[in-house]
Amino acid sequence: MKRIEILGLQTIPEIREGDNLAEIVVKCSKEEIGGLQDKDIVVLTSKIVSKASGRMRKLDDVKPGKKARAISRRTGKDAKWLQMIFDEGHEIVTILPIKGVIERYILSTSHDAQCTQDLCDHEQAVCITRSKDGRIHTCDAGIDGSNHPAGMVSLLPEDPDAEAKRIREQIQNLVDRQVAVILADTEMIPFGTMDFAVGSSGIGPISKNFGRKDLFGKPKFGGIDLLAYEMTSASALLFGQTGAGIPVVVIRGCEYEINETENVANTLLPRAGDAELGKAVKATMRATSYAKGLKGRLLLQIASWFM
Repeated sequence: MKRIEILGLQTIPEIREGDNLAEIVVKCSKEEIGGLQDKDIVVLTSKIVSKASGRMRKLDDVKPGKKARAISRRTGKDAKWLQMIFDEGHEIVTILPIKGVIERYILSTSHDAQCTQDLCDHEQAVCITRSKDGRIHTCDAGIDGSNHPAGMVSLLPEDPDAEAKRIREQIQNLVDRQVAVILADTEMIPFGTMDFAVGSSGIGPISKNFGRKDLFGKPKFGGIDLLAYEMTSASALLFGQTGAGIPVVVIRGCEYEINETENVANTLLPRAGDAELGKAVKATMRATSYAKGLKGRLLLQIASWFM
């Protein structure tokens, strides 16, 4: 029988700037699960990595510039949050107004309707952004005020893959075991949220099995599995999104390729690929037009001219 275990470490203390995460993970693993084993996968929330490395910011210290204030006036988005997005070097791809369909859906899934309404009224919009290295973030460049004192927010690690590598090497030096490390952060998807991998080390982030023969000997149209993302999604079952207090999960028994060179960055479309992406979108719009009526076909064909 094959079995994979997902083990949440419940004794991780409140992380502060300067804390050694590797030492804390090793200590808590010994106390709770008998220590780390060969090929364990350690998944950490990016938030505790940000805390330990001092990637925190006081809202009182943020001074919105002209651009942030102008966008805020038109969208209702807090100018300080917009300024922090720009300070992080992110490009705003899309601004999603919360009022309307999104607000109604959020309220329909709410635990506390009044609290949810207050949050929607305060936020008003969510920014989908793109970082300098091509990463897409679906919620305000990963800037997060949850589980922090009032007036404090955490910023994503500057180089999540490098942080994952550093923590992994420190853990391996402490336990003399081969492990992988993945950093997780919550992102929005249609109708909800999921934890995605933002950094990794020691594990091949994607499987390269496209075209491999299936059980009947036919080449399979598929097999490019985002393994690092699957690990973070599984870990999120224990992380929770509010007061669960489990920021580190150990996944045990999962077979994976040890990879010292590839990481989450290898799953991204680099900026150099924007032109190719544009061509793909244009071709998609034209192909889709043939499945539409005359009006839809004309609209898609015309729109494709501007891609």
